[in-house]
Amino acid sequence: MLLSLPATLVAPAQDDKAPLVVEGLRLINGTHLFCKSIGTGIPLMILHGGPGLDHSYFLPQMEKLADTYELIFFDQRGSGKSSPRVDSTAMTLDALVEDIDRVRDAYNLNTMNLMGHSWGGLLAMFYAIKHGDRLNSLILVNSTPPTSELRSASFKIIGERTSREDSIAQASLAQTPGFKRRDPAAMQNFFRLLFRGSFRDPKKADELTLTFGPDYGARSKLVQYFAKDPQLQAYDVLSRLETITCPVLIIGSDYDPAPPEANERIHSHIAGSRYVVMKNCGHFPFIEAPAQFFPAVRDFLERARQR
Repeated sequence: MLLSLPATLVAPAQDDKAPLVVEGLRLINGTHLFCKSIGTGIPLMILHGGPGLDHSYFLPQMEKLADTYELIFFDQRGSGKSSPRVDSTAMTLDALVEDIDRVRDAYNLNTMNLMGHSWGGLLAMFYAIKHGDRLNSLILVNSTPPTSELRSASFKIIGERTSREDSIAQASLAQTPGFKRRDPAAMQNFFRLLFRGSFRDPKKADELTLTFGPDYGARSKLVQYFAKDPQLQAYDVLSRLETITCPVLIIGSDYDPAPPEANERIHSHIAGSRYVVMKNCGHFPFIEAPAQFFPAVRDFLERARQR
């Protein structure tokens, strides 16, 4: 049985143009997950990256879709505003995939449109492999690569792109008392520096919303248990992607740290999938290339709806 704490309506009543926003904690799969919906149209669930980040980095940019779609976000277990009281043995890939399905059920969706960005893209692939019959469509946005080998290659590229100036700034910040306490302001500054190399224009990193609570230090230790999951230490989902039959849009960027081969191989293993590359853009196309990103998403979802 799915139980929920009372949801909160947060859209300003005096602004008729503001999308409807409903948020609150829901008891999902043995833990309380923070869920937020924006808009009132066709449901679109959006999975954030990380692990350890939360849904807030999609906002406000992703709200551009709320005029047509009900955007459904949730903070993954142990992250963001979701409960930190999770047993370490429940921090697994299988639990995350089940969380996605239970959130779908909590929103009374027989089938759904699912978008995953970065780490969320990898989760979306695992979900589609297990529960493909529950998807109307799937969108992968600069997804974590489909093999652990390609994932390691992307980490190497990120390291190579970090400028000497940013490396010195990161090292200096890491020595401050605020960083050692994992204070929210220090973590925001650190991750903003960390993500600069993921943007084609490093200055665009300033537009990235980064939210960390005062308990981020404890949460980050909890999230580290994902790395101990054998399914995530060494993986290759390519052959299993061939079982996906719903419409699939793969969005890559010409400056994303993931090697182009990663998206190309996903595309080649999903029959009928569509692959679009954002130009002059890094890992966050909804920030750096909105004029390319949002029309591509809208066009795909409309085609999938008419299918």
